[in-house]
Amino acid sequence: MNKIDVDTELNAALSSGDPTSWEQITFKVGNIVLEGGSFPSDYFRSILALLQREQFQRLEGSWKLIRVFEENWKELSEAQRVELLRVLEASYQAFHDWMSCFVISGILGELYSDERAFAVLCRLKNGKSEMPRSFVPHGFEHIARNSSNPELARRALEELANMQQDESPMVRGEAMESLSRLKKTKL
Repeated sequence: MNKIDVDTELNAALSSGDPTSWEQITFKVGNIVLEGGSFPSDYFRSILALLQREQFQRLEGSWKLIRVFEENWKELSEAQRVELLRVLEASYQAFHDWMSCFVISGILGELYSDERAFAVLCRLKNGKSEMPRSFVPHGFEHIARNSSNPELARRALEELANMQQDESPMVRGEAMESLSRLKKTKL
């Protein structure tokens, strides 16, 4: 699968709207990454460009392609991670499929799990749309549970506590659930 093929397959999947297409592309890209030991920059750029397209952001099942970054995290270069973080933040509020927001917040909290991701989550918690905002606690929860930086973990916990006061019942509920899970794991 060369660059022309990945662009062709991404556009064909976008046109079809079939969520299984994203699984197939993710699998193919994963195999190429595994064989090459790194995430090819042309594939990376093509997928990032697609993530920023409104047509893709409106699709159910868009999360299945976003997971290609989660599944191949170790093979992303630091420069790719920086660019991915920028695109995830810029596009987060635009996704219509709740699972895309869940996957993105998980990537931020679990895989980045650093000051950069914390700052992004702090900005995302102020978004206007209720659904995307309701998954921000998920990212904070991962940072609070898994960060090797105790001060960062404490701040993530504090943000979760503050989100219990959000104007949205959905956001408040997600913050309370995250805090409850953390309490059960004795944080």
